Amino acid sequence: MGFLTSIIEALARFVQRHPLTTLFIVVLALIAPALLRGIALFVLWLVFGLLVLVVAGALFFRWRIRAVQREMERQFGEGFGPRPGSGFGSRFAGGAPGGAAGGREGEVKVHRTPGAPDKRVSSDVGDYVDFEETEE
Repeated sequence: MGFLTSIIEALARFVQRHPLTTLFIVVLALIAPALLRGIALFVLWLVFGLLVLVVAGALFFRWRIRAVQREMERQFGEGFGPRPGSGFGSRFAGGAPGGAAGGREGEVKVHRTPGAPDKRVSSDVGDYVDFEETEE
């Protein structure tokens, strides 16, 4: 019952706010009901068409997002989660206990990249400042 009351109140507020539009609709319904029916059908089809466009746009957007997600998964491998062999204890993690890295535990090895220059800055750049630590 409250639903019907709210509809009637909304119609009454519309009539109060738009009296000329309401008068035009009533006169049109009395004089040319076929024209009013045509206008009503046009508005109905317009609303229905906009609704279909919104639903189709939402479905296309979801499809496009899913396609981009599949492309990224294909490009980066098996997804975005942890890959087998990339966690702690793998041969790529910097040394596994038990000898996969070939050294003792805690030992650090630094390897020079082949083809890397010895210095990136020439020796005549900058000044050397000799300093001493003093306790205050």
